[in-house]
Amino acid sequence: MSELAKRVITAVVLLLLVYGWYVQLSSPWFERGLALLGLVASCELVLLIKLRQPVLYMLTALAVWVAFTLWPGIDLFLLCAFVWFALFVVDARTKTAAFGDFFAVIWLLGWVFAFALAIAQTHGSSAGQGLIIGACLAVWVSDSAAYFVGRAIGKHKLCPAISPGKSVQGAIGGLLFGVPVAVVCWVYWDVLPLFAAIMLAIVTVIAGMLGDLSESAVKRMVGAKDSGRWLPGHGGILDRIDAIIMAVPVAWLLWAMQ
Repeated sequence: MSELAKRVITAVVLLLLVYGWYVQLSSPWFERGLALLGLVASCELVLLIKLRQPVLYMLTALAVWVAFTLWPGIDLFLLCAFVWFALFVVDARTKTAAFGDFFAVIWLLGWVFAFALAIAQTHGSSAGQGLIIGACLAVWVSDSAAYFVGRAIGKHKLCPAISPGKSVQGAIGGLLFGVPVAVVCWVYWDVLPLFAAIMLAIVTVIAGMLGDLSESAVKRMVGAKDSGRWLPGHGGILDRIDAIIMAVPVAWLLWAMQ
């Protein structure tokens, strides 16, 4: 089976699973599914930087994400980061420690928690669900548009030190195609008025691009191509949600401020 066929099949299966989880499941199974996603992403981060005694880090993540199903809050991220750093410091006593790599992973872990919190806090209302769906669709359309526009006319590198394949022209194309998707969704579902929807959509799509670059930067630091091998043709869970783990929390926070 070709790599393209694997990617297409995996993408279809993922879409069906996400639809069933987000639209069909209610509490407490919805929160449990969200916690499972967070746990898998956390385990990928542990394996990504090749921490010694990874089981201890994963058990900490398991306990924290179980707690998240009962009391979702960003304070659980602080607890997880505290325990992980304590384990890292103990391990650093006996070997050379790559502190930069570790703190880069904590950066991503924070966005994973913020993403999960945004999903948990908005799921109970139709406007909240519309906000999340619109943000995700805009980021995914933007990512695809940036790829194709970049391949067609991309000449100037966007950030070659992090992701040599991305271009300025691709980023502009991503904005032009992604922003209208969010605007249409948010106006149609009465999430935001038109002008506010346009402004938030621009920020959300840019946040998605920065989220993608964030994960690429961490992978480049540790010399990894993918965050994992869970998904045939796609890499790991983080490789699939890298853009929305930053875009969704940013959209949620700004929306909540209105």
